[in-house]
Amino acid sequence: MKSFTVFTLILIFAGSSFAQEKYSGKNEKSSYRSQQVLKTNYVGRHSYDVLNYKLFMDWYNVLAGQSLRYNGIMQVTFRPDLVSPLDSIRLDNDPLHLRVDSAFANGQNLPLNGSNGKLTVFLDKPYSSGDTGVVTLYYHVNNPGTANSDQQKGFYLYYAGEQPTAGYTVPHTVAYTMSEPSDARYWMPCYDDPSDKALSEISVRVPKGFVAASNGTLVNTTDNHDGSATFNWAEGYPIATYLMCATAAQFSVVQSNYVKSSGVSMPVQYYVYPEDSSAAVSNPECNIDSVVSMIKFYASIYGEYPFEKYGMTGIEPFKYGGMEHQTITTLNRRYEFSRRVVAHELAHQWWGDMVTLGTWNDIWLNESFATYSEAMQLQHLSPSEFENEMQSYASGYFLEDSTIRYPIYAPPPGYLFGLAEYYKGAWVLHMLRNTVGDSTFFAIFKNYRSDFEYGNAVTSDFINVVNQTSRTDMNWFFNEWIYGQGYPVYSYTYRTSGNSLIFYLKQEQTNAPIFKMPVQFAVYWGGKQAIFSFVDSLQLQTATFSYLSPIDSLEFDPNNLILKKTVAWGDSTIPFTSLYLSNYPNPFSLTTQIVYTIPVGSKVKFDFYDVLGRKVRAIDEGYQDAGTYHVTLDGRQLASGAYICRMNTDFGSKTIKILLEK
Repeated sequence: MKSFTVFTLILIFAGSSFAQEKYSGKNEKSSYRSQQVLKTNYVGRHSYDVLNYKLFMDWYNVLAGQSLRYNGIMQVTFRPDLVSPLDSIRLDNDPLHLRVDSAFANGQNLPLNGSNGKLTVFLDKPYSSGDTGVVTLYYHVNNPGTANSDQQKGFYLYYAGEQPTAGYTVPHTVAYTMSEPSDARYWMPCYDDPSDKALSEISVRVPKGFVAASNGTLVNTTDNHDGSATFNWAEGYPIATYLMCATAAQFSVVQSNYVKSSGVSMPVQYYVYPEDSSAAVSNPECNIDSVVSMIKFYASIYGEYPFEKYGMTGIEPFKYGGMEHQTITTLNRRYEFSRRVVAHELAHQWWGDMVTLGTWNDIWLNESFATYSEAMQLQHLSPSEFENEMQSYASGYFLEDSTIRYPIYAPPPGYLFGLAEYYKGAWVLHMLRNTVGDSTFFAIFKNYRSDFEYGNAVTSDFINVVNQTSRTDMNWFFNEWIYGQGYPVYSYTYRTSGNSLIFYLKQEQTNAPIFKMPVQFAVYWGGKQAIFSFVDSLQLQTATFSYLSPIDSLEFDPNNLILKKTVAWGDSTIPFTSLYLSNYPNPFSLTTQIVYTIPVGSKVKFDFYDVLGRKVRAIDEGYQDAGTYHVTLDGRQLASGAYICRMNTDFGSKTIKILLEK
């Protein structure tokens, strides 16, 4: 039985070194982070590497309704990376929302130059490789107005009683940040790219009675003795700027604990509006105890939960279902007790937060992984509902695909968060699991985590892990499902010959590749079932199997293992594509290679005739599956001249002329 506490925060304050007037600009380290985890892997290197962001934001006036502007201080600790000596750093900021007023390093006022959304800070001295620099920037953010979220970006502010849309009234005053993919630059000066992860410390000053939640651990709270309080948070693990956040409202907090395998107990928290606190304990679909159970499940398949706490804030208005800010997910209040949404955002703590995409082209490494994790969490609870969940993913993806078709990798503008990235990608992982088997599939994620934990990965990194773990080349799979677009549309039929069943499978899709996939079909007779498997890789392919009893019916993909559609076989007869036959070299003097392709499985025999029609040679290749082959004709016992090569199959023949010159 888990113990939890429901309470509205009553703050007991102590002095703080992080109050705005005491912000020293030194590279201070909080003592609780004595065992720091530094970032290990990252891509997209640039002229410098950010080591730490230390941020203070004064939200007192905006939350008190006295101003739409807030002041901030950002301290950036960095070191040269690709450029040494380094005499300037470039940061992202949007001057319409955020303006840097001044910058300092070692007591010197630093020159600034801003253009095209970039701010160049000219350093106090050249920094060489191995040096560490600290720049402190004083800035302010002008919120363009509340109530209408379309005018707000990065930083959002709503007052209780506002009506942003007709018929809707904001229930509580709330301020929050939302950055994915690249909106951190609207509320803090930073290098706004997911590839450069850093440690972070965020402090927020708010009116008393408000609670400010952020990433990592709450180090302390400070009573400023002026009707305000400052919440001081620090994240001891590398974090991308789009995963940094702060959220403030008059929250109640529901807390439980999760005990890690090491025996360390960590807090699990819901930050909710006071009227939602009882539901956070007892909601039948999802509650604080459910979240702890979800963490246990994900830890069992992906390894231990990777951070120091897990929290969720439930707010409105919020135009998304949820956002996986590192250690402190932001949830739309409508979904704060939705099993699906909570499970999805929690899974991101492993895939997206611990291992972060290297570029936005790789968004599927975040969203597909979280979506399939959400489904697997349901499979753990109810296998039958898992099947329904996967079918709902397929239906959602097919609906989007009917209007626009694009590859999962590098989605087009406007579709960074398209359903292909979520639902098709979840199916890709499901098919990978079915292809390599459960033990290999989960070993892949163990190795993926081991290689890129607290760093960044791109799609090719994941594919390499799959190939190495499975000990096979799976590039074909990713070429068609991740780099290619669409899905297979199958039609099928069968016939019997003697004691053989010949299964015919066509791929009917257009604007998509021909898919190579392991496929199954089930044969039913006399109340019995047998499942046959083969690898399909052609537009038209056959497979031949032995059977002993008359067949009652046949079903393709009976276990629904492939993201696909099936259509009726359109013809009463079985159509065949043209045979391919050639030879090289031609003319030849000693031997020549006869190269041929058959589109379906068949017996193959070659007959060779001279110009008088006399058969001079025969080669019997026996039965061969659909594919491309070659056979050698030895002409050393034949006279010079022209010959006819005739290939005979079960469904047709083809001839070519060859020339022997000695």
